[in-house]
Amino acid sequence: MKYLVTGGAGYIGSHLVDRLMAERGNEVVVIDDLSTGKLANVRSHAGKRNFRFMRGDVCNAATMRKACAGADVILHMAAVVGVKHYVTNPLRVLHVNTAGTSNVLEEARRQDAKVVFASTSEVYGRSTALPLREDGERLLGATSVDRWCYSTSKAFDEHLCLAYRKQHGLPVAILRYFNSYGPRALGNDYAGVVGIFMRRALAGQQPLVHGDGRQTRCFTFITDTVDGTFAAMRGRRAEGQVINIGNTKETTILSLANTICSLANSRSKKQLAPRLIPYEQFYGRSYEDIRRRVPSMEKAWKFLHWKPKVPPERGLRLTYSWYSGNGRKSA
Repeated sequence: MKYLVTGGAGYIGSHLVDRLMAERGNEVVVIDDLSTGKLANVRSHAGKRNFRFMRGDVCNAATMRKACAGADVILHMAAVVGVKHYVTNPLRVLHVNTAGTSNVLEEARRQDAKVVFASTSEVYGRSTALPLREDGERLLGATSVDRWCYSTSKAFDEHLCLAYRKQHGLPVAILRYFNSYGPRALGNDYAGVVGIFMRRALAGQQPLVHGDGRQTRCFTFITDTVDGTFAAMRGRRAEGQVINIGNTKETTILSLANTICSLANSRSKKQLAPRLIPYEQFYGRSYEDIRRRVPSMEKAWKFLHWKPKVPPERGLRLTYSWYSGNGRKSA
């Protein structure tokens, strides 16, 4: 089987590449523009006969035609991600996320390839109908609030995927990822609250918690994210479906920060504690946050027979160990 992973040098993409390369008989092609992805994430596969890296832009149709040639499966992970991008460069978010997906779907149609599309829990917006079901209504803020451009771009992409399914019979599965974390997560000002907190703690700096810290998320360790993605990729029942990939354990951001401080304090003489800062200090006055976000996992079990295995406590310890080793240099 030949696989193309867009954004394959990025956080989730590179872990998918590792799993694919660990299986016998796979040919893997990665395309990444390295705007956020890192060659170090896939360097262990360089020089192998069944691996090829292409530095390129998914928005370039000619480049995507070359990348997709002969592909049986396309794992479309490439996107502009991160809250700071949404509020500082919404045009790039909208362009890359929609044009890139359009190119992927058109080439998949030409190649008769299966597509697994990485969507996001951001699609649900401010919905309070918990747990969040894939067929539930979306609730977004005004279009004048840039924070919602990413959610809108991914929802548009989902419509594209389903339209290709309806009109061309394209085998496509749509996965809404919920706050995946683990080794290689960016952990910078643009994405990945777990990595952001860990990098600050390892530098002896207080984690900065926006707002009152009582907003909640359900964090999903990377091995669970990969397992769920593979279940969708390998099973035909996921085709034409939108499926949440997440964990149902709800964690406040302040609690997350305290846990990471505890991990850091156990290895250092300096005793850290989180610091609360107003949203507008970081994102500006127009920023809007989501108070709670909890997935329904009924469809994941029904269509994938999958559920997460790694509890947040264990996942955070594993992630902290990685960051404390090489994460500060390569994250």
